[in-house]
Amino acid sequence: MVGTVEVRRAADRGVLPGVPGVDSRHSFSFGAQLEPGNTHHGVLLAHHEDRIAPGAGYDDHPHRDTEIVTWVLGGTLVHADDAGRTAHVTPGSVQRLSAGRGVVHRERNAADDELHLVQSWLLPDESGVEPVHEVVDVSAHLHDGGWVPVAGPADRSVGVGLGIADAVLHAARPPAGRELALPAGRYLHVFVARGRVGLSGSDLSAGDTARVVEPTASGLHAHTDAEVLVWAMGSDLRGETDR
Repeated sequence: MVGTVEVRRAADRGVLPGVPGVDSRHSFSFGAQLEPGNTHHGVLLAHHEDRIAPGAGYDDHPHRDTEIVTWVLGGTLVHADDAGRTAHVTPGSVQRLSAGRGVVHRERNAADDELHLVQSWLLPDESGVEPVHEVVDVSAHLHDGGWVPVAGPADRSVGVGLGIADAVLHAARPPAGRELALPAGRYLHVFVARGRVGLSGSDLSAGDTARVVEPTASGLHAHTDAEVLVWAMGSDLRGETDR
């Protein structure tokens, strides 16, 4: 495909059942929500928006050879893992867990207010490496409303690193009326976290996504104050890469 934009609405996402106090909405085929034609975009394997009630969350569960990036929109996420690492992640901070050869962790809302987050899973370039966990506060970079590379290779991110050479997560909080050119990348995954924006003739509201292949010069227009996350990737799981 060349120069395509596929819009997927918030209401069309799959819902992960069975976790008390957790409303988890998934953009790709996940768990019991099997959708064979909707398994990934670029190297993005999973993308979900969670709303977690106070005291609720995910108990101990394992990961292996996965890059997991978490962006908190409201509340406080408490992370703890089998290596003794703990962290509190709040809005303006980004968390990376590179599962590598294996890690067991839990994620909970230990505060009194609802926890609202977006989490992405990606395929790393190498398998079996030492697990890595880090949290970086990037709030100081977000004030001008433009794109901020919050996760990616060390030389392309002001936030957390990633074990992927050609994937970068960009975050922006554009005010109403702001125009933003799309980040560079052959495969883009655009997620509207808050507000309403225009992209390639479509209006996107909170929870909507757009999957872009070979983006053209058109950009994004903020109809209201907004918060937008964009994964920019140079390859996908079929082996296609930047030319």
